[in-house]
Amino acid sequence: MSDLKVSVVVPARNAAAWLAECLESIRSQHPHEMIVIDGCSTDDTAAIAREHGATVISDEGRGLPAARMLGARRASGDVVALIDADVVLAPDSLRRLLAEFESGGYDGLQFGLASEADGPGYWGAALAWHHNHSRVRGWFGVSATLMRRDVLLAVGFDDDFRSGEDVELRIRLEQAGYRLGVSDSVVVRHRFGDTFDFARDQWLQDGAGTARTVRKHRGHGWLVFLPLLATVRGVGMSLFRAPRFLPYWMCFFFYNYRAMFGEILRPAHKPISVGGNAAWLAAARIAPMVTGFLFWALAALVLPPEQIGLGSAVVSAALLTVQLGMLGVGPATLTLLPAETDGGRRLIATSLLTVAAFSLFGAGLLVVITRWLGTGVGQAWNDPLVTVLFLATALLAASAYQLDHVGVAQERADRTLVRSLTQSLVQLAVLAAGFAVGLRDLALVVGAVAAGALASVLVGLRQLDRAKVSPDWRHGLRPRPALKLLKPGLPNHALMLADRAPGYLLPLIVAATLGPAPTAAWYVVWMMASAVFFVPQSAGFTLQTALAGTRARPGLVASALRASLLLTLVAGLILMVAGPFLLGFLGPQYASAWVLLPVLVPALLLSCVTQVYYGLCRARGRLFESTVVATLAAILVVAPAAAVAQQYGLTGVSVLWAVAQATASLIATRRLITLTRVKTAATAGEIPSAARHQPT
Repeated sequence: MSDLKVSVVVPARNAAAWLAECLESIRSQHPHEMIVIDGCSTDDTAAIAREHGATVISDEGRGLPAARMLGARRASGDVVALIDADVVLAPDSLRRLLAEFESGGYDGLQFGLASEADGPGYWGAALAWHHNHSRVRGWFGVSATLMRRDVLLAVGFDDDFRSGEDVELRIRLEQAGYRLGVSDSVVVRHRFGDTFDFARDQWLQDGAGTARTVRKHRGHGWLVFLPLLATVRGVGMSLFRAPRFLPYWMCFFFYNYRAMFGEILRPAHKPISVGGNAAWLAAARIAPMVTGFLFWALAALVLPPEQIGLGSAVVSAALLTVQLGMLGVGPATLTLLPAETDGGRRLIATSLLTVAAFSLFGAGLLVVITRWLGTGVGQAWNDPLVTVLFLATALLAASAYQLDHVGVAQERADRTLVRSLTQSLVQLAVLAAGFAVGLRDLALVVGAVAAGALASVLVGLRQLDRAKVSPDWRHGLRPRPALKLLKPGLPNHALMLADRAPGYLLPLIVAATLGPAPTAAWYVVWMMASAVFFVPQSAGFTLQTALAGTRARPGLVASALRASLLLTLVAGLILMVAGPFLLGFLGPQYASAWVLLPVLVPALLLSCVTQVYYGLCRARGRLFESTVVATLAAILVVAPAAAVAQQYGLTGVSVLWAVAQATASLIATRRLITLTRVKTAATAGEIPSAARHQPT
């Protein structure tokens, strides 16, 4: 066409409505050649391309990434312009971008994109508004981009990606050190379809592409949170600038995560590393922190503090009974499941039935005792519906919690994130729906938590079925498999109770000592801190699983400790920054509780050492000494808690917990040094070389 040294590649499938304007805007700038890759279109796409002088090649249905690579291989120029059919170039823009590309020494440079709707309707306008106000707009992509042909051919798109291939390509290009950019001065039009179906397809492709990218690049697991962060930011901007786009963000959030969950639910049958397992399990605890806060924030905006305090006490009581009813089955699962020859089908069924039965028994016993006492949480049992929902919550939460242990034992903690988000979103939706129809009582709060736990269990069973390890319920009812779990489980139970029980007892003690209103403020802060506290606990569990499995190796303890400290530090900093703002949003009775965060967050970092120590002790069978340490920390918290709460309020309770964590971490540090030195010496001097790769 001319001597402008650019080969333009336009992938197009059923793009007849847009292709003519796109190709005309390209042809008017006289590029070296114009190649259209037709994706087996059923409309006039190929004919329109030929009318505009383009070379037409069929991708034979192999998808967009393969189409772009096919065009790049066919191109004869040193620079390739990847232009999608929904883009219209401004006059002289190709020459101007090429000049910027060459002067800046880029390997890839994208046009600036000005998004617009292809019609007067709602969905096209919402998509355009989203993209024009999104931070992602500044990320390098390939919808309208110049690239060096040799770089594109060397790195290439991953043909396994049907969507999200641009993000995945950018990750590999950046890792390889190539220079990428987005132009601020050369802008082109980027059109969006104006129907709901078009918008939904965009969201589904984004969600599925994100899941594939995270699965391939474990270090970019944070991308899982991108739709959530985009929704929070978009809702905030819409409230002030464009309230009519609020429904768009709800749909964006739902369909992104629907596609993401569906992609993650596909069994990959591949284990994840210790650090990766810890990161996924930590993400499963931290991600719902936002929706969990929204849940209690919504409840706090509608219900009085007395009901919020009583509701938080009921939920804490349910979680306490879960810990009591676990009987060490969860930690025992981490050790026994990897060695099961049937994939653990019988063991999974037995474990779920065992923890559900004992948690339900413990919940009933707690109702009887607290009703007799009458104060604190005992007031809730005056409503029979609340009592029934409490029992259901305990049963379902125990099952969901055991499914977490199963996921870690299978070295697939990424599945836990799916269930955790599902649980938090369902309970938030049930609460919002209840308020919308006029319900304003404690039963709604407890019922919403029960509904979320039920959703988590159903998704977990579906995950196991898709992985072909669905529980063998018929054999799971037999006593012998239960005894097999309880034999190592009961010694673990004392450690677990000593470690976990204080976290669930403190809200009950605060409720009985200070009353429901202060409990509401305490519980919101404690919920935030507990979400972060799950990070070091996750590292301890994943370390135990790795040491019990076939991938035990020197340095696992240090690796788990590094991952735990890093993840906890990041989560703690986020909590310190966002916590005061979120508490202030709830009102003055909650805002003053921000002073508890500087006390709790450093204690969370100290717990990293303690939890890794517990994981090492569980793997080596040193349960007595670790239980002694955990019991000491529990006594330091629980025994004086009521007196400290009366004398010093919530700040005193927080300091008390921090002191207990510091004491336990000092002991754990000393023991970790001793245990790892002893093991290293034994490995170097006593173990034959052929046995060094056996499990610890």
